[in-house]
Amino acid sequence: MRALSTLPLILGAACAAAVLGFAGPAAAAATASDPLTAADNEACLRCHASADADEMVDVDGEQESIGVDREVYESSRHGQLACTSCHIGFKPGVHTTEQTDGWVETAMIGACRDCHADIFQMYRSSFHGELVFGQSNGEAPVCADCHEAHNILPPDSAEFRAGIDDLCAECHEYELQTYLDSYHGKAFHLGEEKTAVCSDCHGGHKILPASDPESMVSEENLVATCAQCHPGANENFAGFLVHVDPQDPQSSLLVWVFYAAYIMLIAVVFTFGFVHSGLYIYRGFKDGLYKRKHHG
Repeated sequence: MRALSTLPLILGAACAAAVLGFAGPAAAAATASDPLTAADNEACLRCHASADADEMVDVDGEQESIGVDREVYESSRHGQLACTSCHIGFKPGVHTTEQTDGWVETAMIGACRDCHADIFQMYRSSFHGELVFGQSNGEAPVCADCHEAHNILPPDSAEFRAGIDDLCAECHEYELQTYLDSYHGKAFHLGEEKTAVCSDCHGGHKILPASDPESMVSEENLVATCAQCHPGANENFAGFLVHVDPQDPQSSLLVWVFYAAYIMLIAVVFTFGFVHSGLYIYRGFKDGLYKRKHHG
């Protein structure tokens, strides 16, 4: 009877020993070589953060530096991660062709997907993602194009928001110029950090064209998008024309007509004033109004 009562204890001890036997080495191995810790970064930074790390490598026809600013990287959002978390398969020393094969795609897309699967799915179904994984000509942005590889900042930080407009302008220069002509653009670049930037209206990872019903700037969602900053916004408020170039009739014919009428009105008013003033001065000369009279 006593033997039966101790049987569960014996079985429990055996199971615990088995678990520890398997988990112990695994845990030790994970601690020693876990790619998500920065313990081994020194070996990488010894070359890539050295004073003479000015070597350039060819990346899809463009020359890129292999240098890394240690201070910037270590103070970034990924500063506590190991280099091999993103540069998978690399080891210290001269890198082989096998290690470097496809490293750009891995470091700029694949490694991001490993840790940010939910955000990657949003990006994958976005306009940018469809270009990259579909008909891209190599110019569509990937993760590391918007989130600088070695200087990843919190997306809600003032520093990151300050660079969003210029970041988008690398591909959308026309849209940036029309944004700067708007109230939002002028206010933001005059120091009002809370005013809307590109991502506030268009989204960050799931950017879609306005024709897509799921887009933040589609007719179905535009009022809600404006209401994020402007409570009480309605269809009339959200109907404000944005990204319009008044000098381009193809941008908005209505705005162009009013702009042309405005310029003509200014020209007429100033021309009338110039002619009127000129005739007045001429008449003064004719009538001797500007001659000095000497009294003796």
